Amino acid sequence: MKFTEKLLKHPEFLQLQKRVQEMEQDRMYCHHELSHALDVCRMAWMMYLEDEYRTHLKDHWQKTETRAHVNALENNMTIAGQHVTDMQNDNVDYAEETYLNADNIQEKKDQFYVTGLLHDIGRVAQYETGEHHSVAGVRIAKKLLMEIEYPTEWMKETLQIVGVHHGREEDEGELYTMEYYIRRADHLSRNCFFCEASDSCKWKKEERNQTICW
Repeated sequence: MKFTEKLLKHPEFLQLQKRVQEMEQDRMYCHHELSHALDVCRMAWMMYLEDEYRTHLKDHWQKTETRAHVNALENNMTIAGQHVTDMQNDNVDYAEETYLNADNIQEKKDQFYVTGLLHDIGRVAQYETGEHHSVAGVRIAKKLLMEIEYPTEWMKETLQIVGVHHGREEDEGELYTMEYYIRRADHLSRNCFFCEASDSCKWKKEERNQTICW
């Protein structure tokens, strides 16, 4: 993952990760250091792959049912002197082709990971100045992304997610977009069921994670 590697070697990114770890050393609630960012990256990517696989399976079985129907027609019908076999031959399995065409899978993974790594990058600024980490994060992330020569066609989406990820209403993100997965992962990565600060946590009971999903 080209840009993920460049970000992980960027001095300012590393300094901010070290600084937030120091500032949260005695924090009893959720932390926002590199380990959390990586949890978000990995969970978001797993959720995306699972949904892609489910979509592929659904399309595959629909295609299989269609072919079975065509085979039944082939055994019983002839249309204008031409067997229905031609219908079957023309029925391209586009779902399988799309799923197996993984030319851009590493690029998409790279984008997921860079975005996940940057989603809390504004935390240090929030602790130091009071500026909300989503606002500070967009400014800091843009600078880092430009310095690692992040693709301009990915920039807008990544910065958008850094700026809005903090809400726990993950359903607000358009379903099956990267924002949706990053927001869900940011929430579901927290081990509420094993948290010693649960009695005073600001999260409502219905918002807390009581089991492991990924």
